[in-house]
Amino acid sequence: MKDYAVIYNPISAAGKTKKQFELVKKTLENLNISFDLFQTEYFTHAITLANDLANDGYRIIAAGGDGTCNEVLNGVINSNTHELLGFIPMGTGNDIPGAVGYAPKDVKRACEIIASGNTGPVDVGVSINSSGEKRYFLGIGSQGFDAEVTQRTNEGSKLLPGTWNYIASVIRSVFGFKKRHIKLTTDSETFEGLCNLVAVGNGPTYGGFMYMCPRAKVNDGLFHISMVNMGRFELLYKFNTMYSRTLHPDPHIREFIGRKVKIEMVNDNDNPYIAQVDGEIIGKLPVEYECIRDGYIFIKPKENEAEKWFMKRYGKKFSKHLEELQNKGIEYY
Repeated sequence: MKDYAVIYNPISAAGKTKKQFELVKKTLENLNISFDLFQTEYFTHAITLANDLANDGYRIIAAGGDGTCNEVLNGVINSNTHELLGFIPMGTGNDIPGAVGYAPKDVKRACEIIASGNTGPVDVGVSINSSGEKRYFLGIGSQGFDAEVTQRTNEGSKLLPGTWNYIASVIRSVFGFKKRHIKLTTDSETFEGLCNLVAVGNGPTYGGFMYMCPRAKVNDGLFHISMVNMGRFELLYKFNTMYSRTLHPDPHIREFIGRKVKIEMVNDNDNPYIAQVDGEIIGKLPVEYECIRDGYIFIKPKENEAEKWFMKRYGKKFSKHLEELQNKGIEYY
């Protein structure tokens, strides 16, 4: 038996990752990594594969987009084997690998990280829906507008490159969306209010490195929560600022911190908000969340290479934002 099981999705990003995966195989072989390949064949198949292969004694590598990575995460954790887990970011979104420090789309570097053997603990979120079903996640669990966008993106053809599929879903969703009242309860406070969405961040990003919970860290044992109440045109206007991490702080975003969170509808007559974690729809409200400190051991880079990627791409704009906040006497980050 080989040391690693590489679980990959052949139709990740609408099948556009074939060349990337050939590079993955070649790079792993050149790095003398002992591995077997296992291809997913249907929705949720990666959960079963990861569970079975971890029980067989493999260390597990998820190669694909966030959908594949989240399924593998759940399969490995539910196996109770504590086998090591690593990622090779491919596909439409790379927020799950990004949460533990992998730079997006750099599959060659991800293979090098796996070969390095560096490991460390990372906080893991778990959601419990109204049916009592659990789902583990590394990035963000959200409900409302963004979850509706996620559902639309998942059901779409994903023919556009990268995050453009998500952006297209935002534009298609925004005009028909109706804000509703929700009740949010954390360990220390309760709040009721009208909102577009509530994002519960274990990690800081979703939707292809959109910083909806920019102060979230996967090593503090806490969720950082953003509750957004904006008009639809303002939401569209400010949309791109999430990529450069310059949306927050904003007067239309309330922020909370907690280890446990419950989100439910206020009005029984309202159609409950859809909820999602790591891009996977988990049902409708109510939903409960819990942050598990140091929840699992991952193969990860020694330094946060996703942060380095961000600073290389958006560093000037983000630094200017920090300077503007400082000039106003605001200490946010």
